[in-house]
Amino acid sequence: MAVQLTEKYCWEGDRQVLTREQHGIPGICVFGHSLTNRAFSPLETHVHPGCMELVVLLKGNQTYTVGGKTYPISGGNIFISFPGEEHSSGGEPQNVSEFYWVQVDLSCKKDFLYLAQEAGDILKKRLQSFSQRVLYCEESLRRYIADGFQNVASQNPCRREYGRSLLVSFLYGLLLQERAGIMALSDEIAGTVSYIRQNIREELTLEELAQCAGLSLSRFKARFKKETGMTPREYINQLKIREAKKLLKEGRSVTEVALELGFSSSNYFAVLFKKITLYTPTEYQKRARASQPPASETPRKEG
Repeated sequence: MAVQLTEKYCWEGDRQVLTREQHGIPGICVFGHSLTNRAFSPLETHVHPGCMELVVLLKGNQTYTVGGKTYPISGGNIFISFPGEEHSSGGEPQNVSEFYWVQVDLSCKKDFLYLAQEAGDILKKRLQSFSQRVLYCEESLRRYIADGFQNVASQNPCRREYGRSLLVSFLYGLLLQERAGIMALSDEIAGTVSYIRQNIREELTLEELAQCAGLSLSRFKARFKKETGMTPREYINQLKIREAKKLLKEGRSVTEVALELGFSSSNYFAVLFKKITLYTPTEYQKRARASQPPASETPRKEG
């Protein structure tokens, strides 16, 4: 059963949450930032009545589910949930990542984002018209949301107003970007991503990938991180762990999986696996087996 999450003010090293009492912007419920270097507990099924939530992923990977559909996103993507929609991480841990999130109260009747009444009403209507749930967020908009948060959190009234204006610019920019149909990746990086996916069980070197992209090594690393939100090695490791899950479910041993995926040692593989998934490979394998129905419960195909 979905719950209504009530987030409280928080200002810690890996998580900062501003509620209405702190940011004081009509039409914004919560404005937050998260930066973690380890996976943490799955996001439970919940709703935000009256609020549209936008999660702006700067780096890493996350998985969200809405209406029975799963949406994996990576750095540079935005995930959108609309008012009253049940959503969660689908039982998947929240991964190593950095993201901002903002909950926009579309039920706000007056002074929405301190805009004139007509402008506020038009913006609310347009925000509900997004045709896609996952969007690419170009670099300038990522700067707007990051700088907006830091300024809104300030005690200086001038900086707070500047932060509000950046948040408004972010929302308008996102609407314009969707209409323009801006693609997420350049041809060079898209081709490299495709190459990585096709050869994920091989030992991939950065020099090899830079050559695939037709770029110098330093230029390739900078472009890759700028467009995906992750370093090439982080991206490769995320995909290798995803592939490792499949092999472990097939009953392969930890050592076999580590060798199959080109890891230098089974110990390093196990450490990385736990960092990304919260579980050791052995624990994950046991949990996967426990969740499988007995053979007698497996539905039979007719015909």
